[in-house]
Parts: sequence; C-alpha cells; structure tokens
Amino acid sequence: MNPSVVDSTNPMWVTELPKVELHVHLEGSMSPSTVAMLAARHGADHTPIWPNGFPDRFSFEGFPDFARQFLFGLQQLRTGDDLETAVMALGADLSAHHVYYAEVTSTVFSHLRSGMSARDYGSALDRGQRRVRTEHGVELAWVIDIPRDLEPPESTVTVDFLAGPHAPIGVVAIGLGGYEVGFPPELFAPSFDRARALGLHSVPHAGETEGAASVRGAIDVLGAERIGHGVRCIEDRELVRRLVDGGVMLEVCPSSNVLLGVAASIEEHSLPALRAAGLRTCLNTDDPGMFATNLSTEFALAHQILGLSRHDLISMQLDALDASFASPALAAEIRTRLLSD
Repeated sequence: MNPSVVDSTNPMWVTELPKVELHVHLEGSMSPSTVAMLAARHGADHTPIWPNGFPDRFSFEGFPDFARQFLFGLQQLRTGDDLETAVMALGADLSAHHVYYAEVTSTVFSHLRSGMSARDYGSALDRGQRRVRTEHGVELAWVIDIPRDLEPPESTVTVDFLAGPHAPIGVVAIGLGGYEVGFPPELFAPSFDRARALGLHSVPHAGETEGAASVRGAIDVLGAERIGHGVRCIEDRELVRRLVDGGVMLEVCPSSNVLLGVAASIEEHSLPALRAAGLRTCLNTDDPGMFATNLSTEFALAHQILGLSRHDLISMQLDALDASFASPALAAEIRTRLLSD
C-alpha cells in the first residue's frame, strides 16, 4: 500500500483550526524517526524489516505487513523513558496541528507482557502528560484498551491495572482494540463491567473489520458511549436509527480505513453517508505515525475530497468536544476558540 492515501495539501485555515482528537493510539503514533531513535537506543536490528534503512514514511502491503512493522516499533518501547519519548513526540505533533485536547489510547497489556512494570508504565504516562501540557500546551487524557486478539477474555490484566495504584493520572476510559474477527464484544463484558464500576467510560472499537453486529454488541453489552470506527453500522438501518437516537459518536478514521482495507478509497469512504443518516461523527488519525497522517490532513481530505465545508468541520469538532471527557473548564476554553475561529 502507498504510505499515504492521497497527496493532500493542507490549507492554512485547516491546520490552524482548533482541534480535539478522540481516537489516536500512542503505540501507533510513532513516526519512522522516533522508531529509528528508539531502535538505535537499544541496538535493535531493523534490517529484516527495512534492509535499506528506515523509510521516510512507513508503507505496507496488507495487514500482516502492517502488523510486522507495528510490532517492531512496539518492541522498542522497553522502558518508561522510551514510553515518555513516544508521548512527547505525539504531543509535539498534536501541537503543530493545533490540537488542544486528545484522548490517547495505550495498550498496557502489551507493555506488561514485554516486562515493563506497572509502576514504570503509569509513571511514564504521567511524566509525558505533564511535559506535553507544559511544553506544548496540549492536554492529554488516557484510554487504556484491551487488545482483544492478544489478551484472553478471561484475563484481568488490563482491568486489574486500572483498579490498581499505578493507573495514570487522567485515565478516562477503557477501550477494546485489536482485530475484531472472532473476538466479539460480548466476550469482554466482565472486564468492562469492572472498569465502568470504577467510574471509567466505555469506548470500544467496533464496526471496523466486523459489521453491524459488532457495534450492536458494543452498545448492548459493553455500554459503549462512543464507538471507535463504527463505519459499518451503515449496513443496518435499524442500528443506525438507534445510534442517531442515542447520540452515540462514531470516531471515524478515513486514512486508516483506506489503508487497512475497510474502505476502497477516500473518494468512496462512507463518511458523507454516515453524516447524511444523521449520525454524530468526528475525524481522527488512529495510528498517525504508521499511516503518515495527522489531524490536519484528515480534515483536508474530508474538505477537499468528501465535500465537507469549513462549517461542517467546526460543527464536527464541537460535537467531538461534547462527546469527549475533557473537564468542563477546558471544554469551554476550546469551544470558545472554535466559535471565534
């Protein structure tokens, strides 16, 4: 696959538009330069994957190749300092695109399984959050997700961490990521029940590589308040009505959908149809380092190719802000920026 879905020039007003992001993965946010720096730090051999050196932008042929490159980057996050490096790189990129608040997903299970301690993991996110706020003016909140194809449904690793003393400051929700096929939401109901009892929100992925039944399960069984992706809900008219009536936000990631085969192209993406059906949607990057994108680019694609106006984009950001778990004071500040833009 090409490293980007389309060549797009971001108009200055798009870049400067105040933004919030609700669906971005820390581990997938690392650019080739960040991965290269961490690999050099650990003396990791990258040549089996990139024999000619690290690319300027990642590219991949299908999901297995994507997963192989993603795993290499993940394996470089060996210490709390490595994790802090990734948080700081993400914070700098968010700031460059005028993102003032982001709910960042991270997968604690992968790091604990690789030998990082819960204390080091939580402390690294705390340090990174403070530094990003101070140095870049961006407020981060955390979504800790269960990787459904890696962490067995009967496991309690993720939810035990969330209930323990090392959960990071500013964790707002539990997520459910990974490959949907064969791992329906219903399997993870006990963990979500525990997390919700702790006061955490529910924001699982659904309706990406599986259809409407996955979205329905996320709502009915996991109490989903937002849906990560959710684009395939359009296959079920009754489900669409439920989502519209319930005001459930879909966290839509156009470039990700194209590069992972959920949509055939940006031109054929279902975002206009979702909006025409009355669904609440917001734009996101998913894995911006892997997909060579940023939130300004996603806005530009929606504007230039899918026909969304400046008014549409601002309206979507206001909806995203309403669906976020930002503090009332911060939400009011960002809303003022948006309405005065």
